[in-house]
Amino acid sequence: MDRNVPTFFRYVLLCIFCLTALACTTDDNEPVVNTKATHEFDGEEARAWMEIILTRIQTDSYSPPVAARTLAYTGVLTYEAVVDGMEDHQSLGGQLNDLDLMPPLNGEAYDFASVLHGALGHLTPTLFGDAESRQVLRDFAEDRIEKRREQGVDDATVNRSVNRGVLLAEVIDSWAKNDGYYTRNEKEFVPPTGSHIWVPTVAGQQPLEPYWGDLRTFAMPEADACKPPPPAAFSTEPGSTFYQEAFAVWLAAEEATEDERHIAQFWADNPGETPTPPGHWMGIAAQMVEDLQMNLADTAELFALLGVAAADSFISCWDEKYRSYLIRPVSYIQNHIDPQWETIIATPPFPEYTSGHSNVSGASATILTELLGEVSFENRFHEGREMGTRHFDHFHHAAQESALSRLYGGIHYPMGIDHGVPQGHCVADFVLNRLKTRME
Repeated sequence: MDRNVPTFFRYVLLCIFCLTALACTTDDNEPVVNTKATHEFDGEEARAWMEIILTRIQTDSYSPPVAARTLAYTGVLTYEAVVDGMEDHQSLGGQLNDLDLMPPLNGEAYDFASVLHGALGHLTPTLFGDAESRQVLRDFAEDRIEKRREQGVDDATVNRSVNRGVLLAEVIDSWAKNDGYYTRNEKEFVPPTGSHIWVPTVAGQQPLEPYWGDLRTFAMPEADACKPPPPAAFSTEPGSTFYQEAFAVWLAAEEATEDERHIAQFWADNPGETPTPPGHWMGIAAQMVEDLQMNLADTAELFALLGVAAADSFISCWDEKYRSYLIRPVSYIQNHIDPQWETIIATPPFPEYTSGHSNVSGASATILTELLGEVSFENRFHEGREMGTRHFDHFHHAAQESALSRLYGGIHYPMGIDHGVPQGHCVADFVLNRLKTRME
């Protein structure tokens, strides 16, 4: 102690030192190891995981609904793995539909980065059927765990933390196995009949995931909680509302500018070529983690709520698609307006109403805006895919462009877009209003 400090202040400092030393020991005089808070970790710990998950979704050619489900479970587990290190936050256990309370900590020290890597390393292989993907994900987890050891975390703490992660992963895995995903195709699907119904646009095409709307929702109370208005009454009369909807698609594609054609391709996000539309929005979130230098606590919260919103938006959308079972624009236009007409991008194999892009974009933009604010950004999602970048003033600006891309591409009627975006907003409102991550 500096002898130039006055005697009184030296006495005060000595008392503080002694009290601190006593507080940091147990009755047996053994030091208590303080756990590093989640917000002290870099968001890169979770962002790196999300990037490799998105890569495997693309590699395995997951459909948009399956991709959204994968992102929801990994997002929720990311949050649950680290929430115990977030003093002002609480678990989603007991809040998400059918998810029980999570097992409590045992009072020992934990390294929350190791908990995260142990958790995702255990769960993600169960969400991918391809052997290569499962091995890539296991290897990634092992590398990240080993890096924690190299960064000075002792073996006992790493092992304890990894085991904690595995325990949490098993809870989420059990929850996931009961959502209806593994039994969704047990029923035979019999399509409806009528002049308005969806028909395959490619020979031999089967409707994609006709029972996806039967899956258990995450935050919505029921699949039809955000049910949109019904589509316009089907008609082939030139003056009818339905005919004008189809004509608007024909005209938009025929008169599309070079930029609008680029927009159609930029947001197409076909399976196998990208991680699909929900992956595009999660990719934007991962980019924001990097751009805004977010910490692990804020990153985990973002990935969880965004993943849940994406998953529920596809359940909501598919619930409506297979209720209205509406014919695609290309089929209607070729039959009633222009027999030679072709779309700018390929029409996906499921009914039209409402637009899945519009749903997930409306939901995602709402979540991102709530958590990050009205942030302008350069969308770099397609860097490396020769599609360049696009600038947006805020997330809803990007959502509106994503939705309109389906009109430019010839995929959706205006009503599928106009009713799809609010449907996504409704889904996000359920997520934000029913799930309380912050303690009040």
